[in-house]
Amino acid sequence: MANKAKRVKHGSPAVTAILNVIALLIGLATLYPLVFIISNSISTPIEAAMGNVWLLPRGFSLQAYYFILQSDALGRAFFNSVVYTAFITVANVAVSMMCGYGLSKKDLFGKKIIQLYIVLPLWFSAGLIPVFLNMTRLGLVNTLWAVFLPSFVSIFNVILARTFITRLPYGIIEAAMIDGASVPYRFFNIVLPLCKPIIAVLALFTALGAWNEWFSYMIYLPTSNELHPLQFFLVRALLRGRALAELDLMDAMTMADAQARLAMSHVAAQLSYATIIVATVPIMFLYPFIQKHFIQGIMIGSLKE
Repeated sequence: MANKAKRVKHGSPAVTAILNVIALLIGLATLYPLVFIISNSISTPIEAAMGNVWLLPRGFSLQAYYFILQSDALGRAFFNSVVYTAFITVANVAVSMMCGYGLSKKDLFGKKIIQLYIVLPLWFSAGLIPVFLNMTRLGLVNTLWAVFLPSFVSIFNVILARTFITRLPYGIIEAAMIDGASVPYRFFNIVLPLCKPIIAVLALFTALGAWNEWFSYMIYLPTSNELHPLQFFLVRALLRGRALAELDLMDAMTMADAQARLAMSHVAAQLSYATIIVATVPIMFLYPFIQKHFIQGIMIGSLKE
């Protein structure tokens, strides 16, 4: 009976096969939208505009990408996204690590009260209107600081940083204290080098959020077109249905040739797919460089000592 129970506990080949099939289906369902968008972006414009592309490309054309690369507006939006993402990521990770280091100290005065004060925003939120009124009274509307300042602090990231630092071998830090090392020295020269896994996790989480953010820019920067990031640029193009005009590629209404006007309308319909790829690929290349540390850091809290 014990052996039978043990075999059931470890699972049977049939159950393993079913789980593998389910995982494969989930993987295909996740991969299909990306394949669909890529295929539409490189297909012949008329095939993409008519919705004839379901999986593999029909024909081949890079005309949409050519127009995107020629667009000054999209280039400016792409540059803004890169700068904003880098700035927010560095600031958020720095704040999270410093707060996590402080909260990890066992002798921190008022530690429980400070932790409760930090965690309260996870349970209660003022909402959009009070935050917007606060930004207005501070004079931050139509400035990047209305987006940057709330992005510098993430309670979730602070908790992750504190949990990781708490599990570091305290003997190393204590030895540095006995040797007379200052707090900044212990933090920058001892703690941070040991925190590469969690720094990679926090950087990836923050970079993904900052790169994909567009709602805050719509609320606080409604008229500053030159400051809009790539995602907000893409949202405007998709929602308005005027990708061709938004990219400043060509004024189709001035064309005398009906066939040329029709061809440009097909390219305009395809531009949304190409723009999505341009907005997605850069952040996808970030993961392979930090995969090693990310896998280590993401396991925080999964095992009990």
